[in-house]
Amino acid sequence: MKTVLLALCLALPIAPHDFFLSILTIRHSPNTRTLDLTWRMTAHDVEHALANVAELKLASPKEHPKADSLLNAYFHEHLHLVVNGQRVDWTWVGKELESENLYCYLQVQGVDSFGSLSVSNTLLQDLFYEQQNIVHLEEEGRPVRSHTFIRGAEAFAFVW
Repeated sequence: MKTVLLALCLALPIAPHDFFLSILTIRHSPNTRTLDLTWRMTAHDVEHALANVAELKLASPKEHPKADSLLNAYFHEHLHLVVNGQRVDWTWVGKELESENLYCYLQVQGVDSFGSLSVSNTLLQDLFYEQQNIVHLEEEGRPVRSHTFIRGAEAFAFVW
């Protein structure tokens, strides 16, 4: 009987998780004149999104040698930032994996101050209809501002 139960358990597909969420925190640092971005997402969802490009195998001995650049290219397709009416680009800083959470670090340089920051975030929404992307904007001395992007959402402008 135990053998039959074990065989049934092994034959069942792994259940997908019930929520699809990424959290992007953007911190403005006037001292370094940067926007520091920390983006948390589910690692296997991103690996699935890039499966047609390469097997990333993140944080394993067989991690794809271009995993960072592939992730960064994917992010450029799905994240757009406009500071004071000018589109800005970021520098890839790095990534780390904690359990099934992937943390990616990006940085925009040369941002003294801003009156507006427009964000468009469609990460994983091409794959998962339920995907929600939360963006938090933090700046010293100001309350945290947040916005949630759902599929089909327009860019959102954080205005100070």
